[in-house]
Amino acid sequence: MAGFGALALAGPAMATARQITGDWIPELAGRWDVTFTVPQGDAATVWVVEQTLSGATSVATVGPNPMALALRETRRDGSTVRMSGPTSAGEAVLEARLSSRVLQGRFTAGAMRGTFVATKRSDVRTHTVVEMFDQTIGTFEEVLFTPAPFDAAWAARKAELRATLEIEGATERDLVRVVRTLIASTGLSHNDYTLEPRPPIVVDVERGEPAVAWRRLSDGVGLVRIASFVEGPEARQLLDDAFADLADTHGLVVDLRGNSGGNLGLAMRLGDWLFPEQTMVGSFATRRALDVAGLATMDALPGEAFDTFGGYDVAAFQDALTHAGAVRIATGGRAPTYEAPVAVLIDNRCASTTEAMAAVIKESGRARLFGATTAGRMLSSRRLPVMDGYTLRVAYADFRTSGGAVVEGVGVAPDEIAGAGDAAVRAATGWLRSQR
Repeated sequence: MAGFGALALAGPAMATARQITGDWIPELAGRWDVTFTVPQGDAATVWVVEQTLSGATSVATVGPNPMALALRETRRDGSTVRMSGPTSAGEAVLEARLSSRVLQGRFTAGAMRGTFVATKRSDVRTHTVVEMFDQTIGTFEEVLFTPAPFDAAWAARKAELRATLEIEGATERDLVRVVRTLIASTGLSHNDYTLEPRPPIVVDVERGEPAVAWRRLSDGVGLVRIASFVEGPEARQLLDDAFADLADTHGLVVDLRGNSGGNLGLAMRLGDWLFPEQTMVGSFATRRALDVAGLATMDALPGEAFDTFGGYDVAAFQDALTHAGAVRIATGGRAPTYEAPVAVLIDNRCASTTEAMAAVIKESGRARLFGATTAGRMLSSRRLPVMDGYTLRVAYADFRTSGGAVVEGVGVAPDEIAGAGDAAVRAATGWLRSQR
């Protein structure tokens, strides 16, 4: 059975409008926090339920949406409500006992089976959808790391999409669809517009796989699996334990496949074990730094424009970047150096922090990369509150490796193409043996 982790890179839903059909069920009107549960994990989102001009029930997924769920039909059958629509896993059907406060039921989505619970929220929209659009897009234009997308074509797209919200009966669903469509037209990653669940999103994806795990392979080779670059000292301690336990190995495989990123703390600690001295491994620059220097991209920023950051805490990094506008990242020299050869496994699901780590390791020559080219989604983002409880995620900082390489939209190519699963491990271990 597929889990939510396999769907984590699904694109945003509601990029195009589709016909909404079914009954009007007034008990459902409002905002709902929703949690889906399958054996492999949980995922939380938010629905907004409104009546369309045609008299149907619109159930819009406006929160985080790993399944790309887009409900298109809602029917009442006595005391039961039935909803259906497409997802990235296949056609979904949800059924629950009708209630104005809590819906508990079961769902299917392709081969996926599970349960869901939806709880009515107390907050409501207080501004018009046009007001929300203007404030949200204004914030996006101000904060995005580059002014490059905001040309005449952008202005025309913005005006066209805004006009669709001025017609009678425009809904919150329409608002989210057009905002997501407009910001996606930049072609840049790490941008989104969501209503966040309360409490914050439940993250228990792919139960049973810790952030860091390790084992010994044959012939004196070790393997460290990093499933996610999570924040916190506990994860860094796990990584320390892994390297300490494998210190006597003659080579190491670091498996980053499927790691879609996270925060920088654990990646910085990995750098400490791989680099014997403090090493500059990349740089970030914000729109403010570019505006101060009168530049369109970070490539021409002078060295004095950058501060240096070598910490583990993501909040401290964001504070440093906000204060300085441009920051160089330094890691290495804070742990016993693992001196034997290292092979790193990557694939097309590697994104964000994982790609940055792969890029700097490859560029430095510290390890050899095996697998497939990464996703090309490497920017630094932050979440900003906007009107009526929504959150705007904005790519506020661009990234370059120390050698000036761009990762966003390009990805990181392996040194050696290798198949999936054990084939990549065999290729990596074969190379490690050849280095003795």
